[in-house]
Amino acid sequence: MSLLHRWHALSPTVRAAAVRSARERAGIPDSRQRAAWQTRNQHVVIAILAEAAADREQPWPHTLLSDFARYWRDGVRTAYEGPAGGLRRRTTTAVLAAAVSGEQEYVDAAADGLMLLCEQTTWCWAAHESFAAARDEVVADPAEPYLDLGAAETVEILAWADLVLGPVLDERVPGLRRRMRAEARTRVLRPFLDDRRWHWLGLDGHLHNWNPWIHGHVLAAALFLETDEQLQSEVVDLVVDGLDRYLAALPDDGGCDEGYAYWWNGPARLAAALELLDRVTDGEFAPWTCTPLAELARYPQRMALGDGWYVNVGDGPARPSTEQPWHDLHRWGRRIADAGVMAQAAAYRNQPLSAENGLGRAVVGLFDDTWWSAEPGPLPLPASSWLPDVELLVARGNGLTLAVKGGHNAENHNHNDIGSAIVAVDATPVLIDLGQPTYTAISFSERRYEQWVVRSEWHNVPVVDGHEQSPGPQWRATGLAVRQDAADSLAVDLSRAYPSGEVRRVATLDRDAREVRIVDEWGDGTRLAEHFVIAGEPAVHEAGALVIETLGGATARLAWDPALGPGELERREVDDDLLEDVWGPVVHRLILDAGPDRQRFELTVTRLEESVRD
Repeated sequence: MSLLHRWHALSPTVRAAAVRSARERAGIPDSRQRAAWQTRNQHVVIAILAEAAADREQPWPHTLLSDFARYWRDGVRTAYEGPAGGLRRRTTTAVLAAAVSGEQEYVDAAADGLMLLCEQTTWCWAAHESFAAARDEVVADPAEPYLDLGAAETVEILAWADLVLGPVLDERVPGLRRRMRAEARTRVLRPFLDDRRWHWLGLDGHLHNWNPWIHGHVLAAALFLETDEQLQSEVVDLVVDGLDRYLAALPDDGGCDEGYAYWWNGPARLAAALELLDRVTDGEFAPWTCTPLAELARYPQRMALGDGWYVNVGDGPARPSTEQPWHDLHRWGRRIADAGVMAQAAAYRNQPLSAENGLGRAVVGLFDDTWWSAEPGPLPLPASSWLPDVELLVARGNGLTLAVKGGHNAENHNHNDIGSAIVAVDATPVLIDLGQPTYTAISFSERRYEQWVVRSEWHNVPVVDGHEQSPGPQWRATGLAVRQDAADSLAVDLSRAYPSGEVRRVATLDRDAREVRIVDEWGDGTRLAEHFVIAGEPAVHEAGALVIETLGGATARLAWDPALGPGELERREVDDDLLEDVWGPVVHRLILDAGPDRQRFELTVTRLEESVRD
C-alpha cells in the first residue's frame, strides 16, 4: 500500500485529530516543562549553551542586497548563502539554549533571531529566485515569494521554535508569534497551496531531494504554526501526496543516485517527515513497511568505507561531516527492526548534536532517550553490496574496497562518470571521485560541464577515440553483469557512453589475490587513453608502476604493462575550498595511452605492507 493510500485509509476522525492535536502528539514538551528539559543529555546541553554563549559575543549575521546580487554579477552564491545560513544556525542555537536553560537572556536572543528572520525581504536563495530573474531584477518581491530550500529551512525554524517556546514568547515578546504565523502563511503555506507549478513537486516525473526536504518543513509549519484547521488539513493532505510521489520514484534497491551526502537531505528527510506524521496519528499511519523504505535505510552502511570516508558519486564529498542526525537513522532502524541500521547509526552516537542540521532534527534528537542510551560500536560494513537499479557495486576485503558504477549521464547531480571506479586502501580512497565543488551560478546551468571536476576526463574512465563522455540520458551503461563471490566484479559495456568505439570494462575485487583489477577491452580501430585520478603523494613512478602514500598513511601500488611506459602523471592544484578540505591542496591524474595496436588494458591496485619511505 502506498503512502497516499495509507493516509486516506485512516478515518477522517483520525486525520482531523492528527491536525488538531499535533502539538501534543509530537512528543516534544514546551520549555515551561522544566523537568523534561533539565533531564536532557547533559553533554549535549553544555555544548548548546557554550555555542550560544559564544554567539552572544558576536554581532548577528546580516544579509545584504549586494551579496544577494553577486549571484547575477559574478556567479558567487556563498556571499549571501553564508550569512543567511549563519543567521538560521545562530537562531536555532538560541532557541535550543532558551529551551534547555529557561533563561531570559536566551529567550531574548531567540526572539531576536526569529524577528530577524521575519524581517528578511526574502527567504529564497538567489540561485533559486527565478521570479526576480524573470523581471530582469536582482531584488526579490515580498508580494511574490518563491518557495525554495531557503524558505523551507527558515519556516522550519519558526515552526519548531513555536512548538518549544510558544508560551514563553507570548510572555516575553507578545506579538512575535502572530508575526511568525503571518510570515509562514504568506511566504510558505499559501504559495504551497495556491501554486502547484513548483518544480520540486515532481509533477513532471522528475523527483529529487527538494521534494522531501521542502515537504517535511511545510508539514511542520502547517502543524505547529498554522491555526486554521481547514488550511492545515489541506496542506497535510498535499504533503502526503508529494511524499508519496517521491517515494514511488525511488529505486527498489534503496539506492540514491544523488549520492550519500544528498541521501541525508533526500531519503532521510522523507523518513523524518514520515516520523512526524506517524507521531501525530498516534502510530496509526505506520508507513514503515512501504517499499523501499527498509532498503533506503541501509544505504549509508553500504556506502561507508570507514574512518569517515564514503563512496561518493555525483555531487558529494568523499569525506562529509560526521555531524549528521544519526538519531534519525537510529529511529528509522527501530521502526523497521533492523539491527544493522541501528548499529550504523550508533557507531556515531558520540558525535555532537549539530544546529547545522536544523532545529527540528535537534529537538527530536534531544528527546530520543533510546538513542542516547545506544552503545557505540564498529561500523557494520557489508562485504558486498550490489544496487541493480542505480547500477552500483561496492565490495570490500583484505584492506581494499572497490566501488564501480554503471548508470547514465542524466542522473540527479550528475557527473559524467559511466563506468568509473573508486578504490580505497584501508578505507582511504586512492583512485578517487573528486566530488562536489563549491556551487556557483554555473553549477546547475547549461555551463555545468565546464567544471573540471564533473567531466569524465577527471574521473577514472577512458577517453575513447579522443572523446570524453557527454551529459544526457542517451549516454549510458549497457550489458551489466555482476558477480559476488571471492572475487566480486562488475562488467559493463561502455560503448554507448561515447560517440564511437566499442569498449567493455570489468572491475574486480579479488580477495584471494588481494588486489583490485580494472580491465578494459575494445574493438579493432578504437584507441583509448586511460585516465585515473589519484589522491595522496606519489612516492615511486616508473614504467608500469606508481606507488602512492595515501592520505590515510597506507601505501598503494598501481601497476600496468611496463611496455606502456610510465605514462603521464599530472599534478593539479585544487582550486576549491570544499575540494581542498577533502583532498588537500593537490591531486594527480595518471594518463596512459594504450597505443594504436592494443585492444586490452589492465590496471591492478594492491596494498603494500610497508611504506616505501620506511
